[in-house]
Amino acid sequence: MYKVILFTFSLLTISACSEKAHTNVYSCDNQKMATIISHDAESATLHYINKRYQLTRQRSASGVKLNSEEVLFWTKANEAVLIIDGNKVHCNLK
Repeated sequence: MYKVILFTFSLLTISACSEKAHTNVYSCDNQKMATIISHDAESATLHYINKRYQLTRQRSASGVKLNSEEVLFWTKANEAVLIIDGNKVHCNLK
């Protein structure tokens, strides 16, 4: 029984390690950095000016669109638009 539990735990650990987060860092036109950590195909975390925002991927005809109630982060190729509480900045992938 012990070997079965150990084997199952090992498989779960390997599975969890295979889904790694992907990080992109953007330099914005206000001299600030925006870091996007994609956890999976549907969610990401934005780190911007000492704040963290949980974002959800939205349907987009072009590029990748992530948002929450207060944030919109939309990327296409190496460029991004970040809107927080109505304030818009342009960013470029570093």
